[in-house]
Amino acid sequence: MNIKLEYHQNINGIIEKKDLEFPKNLLKEPYNLNSLFVSMVDGQSMEPDILHGSLVIADLSQKEFENESIYLIYKDNNMWIKKSKFIDNNRYFVSINPKYSHLTYKFEDCRVIAKVLLTFKNL
Repeated sequence: MNIKLEYHQNINGIIEKKDLEFPKNLLKEPYNLNSLFVSMVDGQSMEPDILHGSLVIADLSQKEFENESIYLIYKDNNMWIKKSKFIDNNRYFVSINPKYSHLTYKFEDCRVIAKVLLTFKNL
């Protein structure tokens, strides 16, 4: 069985509606089908694990902080994709790419949007 999700892509200022279809068995973690959505990654702060332009499948129903998981978070009027991490017994969202290590946010200063469950690169 497949899952089909709609998303929008901005190509040279023109918004195009697209569909992403993938086998259900690619999602290894529990998920809420009605809470899944697709987002395109804009930036290099999560490289090499998540590349600029990758599509991520996230679950809006999963907001509980889990160490070493990937989340979409809202901070400073922007949505960011970051890895959760305990540092000195405090919860943070951090960048994987060392060039962007300055993009580290305290859990308390962010709003968790969704947990990332799956990443598609080079589509």
